[in-house]
Amino acid sequence: PVEAFMLGGGSMVFRDQKTATKDLDLVFNTTAACNEFIRAIERIGFVRKPASDLEPAYRKLDAAGVWLNQDDFRMDLFVQTACNCLELSGSMIARSKELGAFGKLLVKTVSNEDVVLFKAVTERPDDVNDIAAVVRTSRIDWGTVLEECRRQSVNRVWYGALCNKFNELKEKHGIDAPIRREVCRLDRDNMVREAYGVRVKQGKSRRDAVADLRRMGFTKKELSSL
Repeated sequence: PVEAFMLGGGSMVFRDQKTATKDLDLVFNTTAACNEFIRAIERIGFVRKPASDLEPAYRKLDAAGVWLNQDDFRMDLFVQTACNCLELSGSMIARSKELGAFGKLLVKTVSNEDVVLFKAVTERPDDVNDIAAVVRTSRIDWGTVLEECRRQSVNRVWYGALCNKFNELKEKHGIDAPIRREVCRLDRDNMVREAYGVRVKQGKSRRDAVADLRRMGFTKKELSSL
């Protein structure tokens, strides 16, 4: 028995949020589950695509691999961490919905909120258009998107990617995500802390480090958290 979680375009197609997708992104909890799935699809004709043949944007995703069949139906497979960015967290699993059981394969789709988050932090073509489609057809709990971003920004901060994608969403589609300003504020706060830390490591005093940041354009209020 194997449990697979469907991300992005696949989840959107089954919710009638888009008409087609060029691939299916599936993430597994364990390497063993992923390998079991790979053995099954290879028995029905899927072949792994060489990494050297992948488009540059897809090479960055750090997938377990990309498999295609004779009809060029494509599956991108991941273990625990999807698209070289977000982990399949316990809260994401809890929000997921069962799509169906196919023999010993149980497929679940991640929530609309998590589709938005995944597409906000990746750099594949049409991500912002997909976010717009999800937002226009669903009631998004933006607090959930922000909370998951906070939770997953402990080791690698995602506020900047989210801020950029939400700004693009507003410019291209006229959709202003309710958490956009808060995300961009968190991004600025993180930039202040990182820039301050660099200067302190270089041996500058606190006063000189703060003066440098003031000259860079950070406000007194932004610097007060230091």
